Amino acid sequence: MFNANNLSLLAVWCCSLLAACSCSSNFPADIPRCHAGDTNCITRTSMNLVRQYARTGYPEAAFPVIEPFLLKRFDISDGRESSLSLKLNFKDVRVEGISGVQIDRAVGFDRDPSTSKFEMYGSFPKLQMRGKYTADGRILILPIRGDGDADITIIKPKFSVKFKPSIIVKNGKTYITVDKLKVLIEPERMSISLTNLFNGDQALGNHLNQFLNENWRDVWNELQSSIHVAISEIIRSIITTVARKFAYDDLYLEN
Repeated sequence: MFNANNLSLLAVWCCSLLAACSCSSNFPADIPRCHAGDTNCITRTSMNLVRQYARTGYPEAAFPVIEPFLLKRFDISDGRESSLSLKLNFKDVRVEGISGVQIDRAVGFDRDPSTSKFEMYGSFPKLQMRGKYTADGRILILPIRGDGDADITIIKPKFSVKFKPSIIVKNGKTYITVDKLKVLIEPERMSISLTNLFNGDQALGNHLNQFLNENWRDVWNELQSSIHVAISEIIRSIITTVARKFAYDDLYLEN
């Protein structure tokens, strides 16, 4: 499953929670803090944190290195009855571009998590994925085989993340866990380059790469569900880690 776009969103959500933290004595004092509901502050601080720490991480705040981000595996499978039937399997994919995140706005992040919305919207200049692939399928009656290097670039993707928490009261303080999480990504365009197609036949390989790029929207339609699921799982994992360490009561400056 895909996890890269994923990163960005992972970073966005992790930092949106970190950006507000203030009262916990073990929380890094150098992270800027926000008031509950101050979405301008949360948007600005979250974006700065992702840009600053995506490549280095921030261990003191339990924020991991997310660029490059390694995706072990994700798949594209188009089995529809058409001139093209293609299955692509990707592995050991490095995702880059998260540190270029642009967070445009946040919604909610109020003092009471049981009634607050948690939403973020933004974009990336591009997300680039490089790794290994295998291909199996056909175009008309021509079999497609390939095993080599893959380079996929998602150009100017916009994203939205919406999160609904479950509430847990522990030792008199309110903690949150992930109840529902929805991630959507919409690229302006996507480019694909696969090497060593058709046992290294350069002409046939160039034609297939051209076909995939001319029909990138169809490829994206097959890919996006895996990307959305993978990103959701990553964000869920990060939110859970941060929320377990810091009570929601301690995530904001006092009024």
